[in-house]
Amino acid sequence: MSQRFHVAVGVVSFGVLAMSLIAMFVVNALNLKAATTLEIRLAETQPATGLLEATVAHSDKKIYLHESAVITNEDVADTRVFNGDHANRFNVGVLVNQQGSEKIGNATESHVGKPVVIVVDGDMIAAPILMGVVTRKALIIGDLTKGQADGIAAALSEK
Repeated sequence: MSQRFHVAVGVVSFGVLAMSLIAMFVVNALNLKAATTLEIRLAETQPATGLLEATVAHSDKKIYLHESAVITNEDVADTRVFNGDHANRFNVGVLVNQQGSEKIGNATESHVGKPVVIVVDGDMIAAPILMGVVTRKALIIGDLTKGQADGIAAALSEK
């Protein structure tokens, strides 16, 4: 399982009925282990004091990350695998706990129209533009097999 999987990511704010994020990212299947880490960080398109420069996966585009994560594994309440848009393809839903919901809601309220970054195991896998306020649910949409989706969901559910 050393191949890389190309996956589209979408975070959907179900409470507001607004699509929040869509992007392409790559997950290395070998990195899906019990200690998988998840971070969601706010980002900017222009450099500023205190921001960390990074390169968007599979591009030469620079992005500037806020130093601290808004959401981490500690904020994950549950994960679930959903059928995808294509036969034998699956997505992973992530539900954050109450504390995570408050953090992501407060952080994204003033960040609409700006990028957010999704980091898995220290690798920035996506930097989509936030399309609306995020509340409790995120949906990782992609070209995942059932085994891959189950692996991501199980790894993110472990604390």
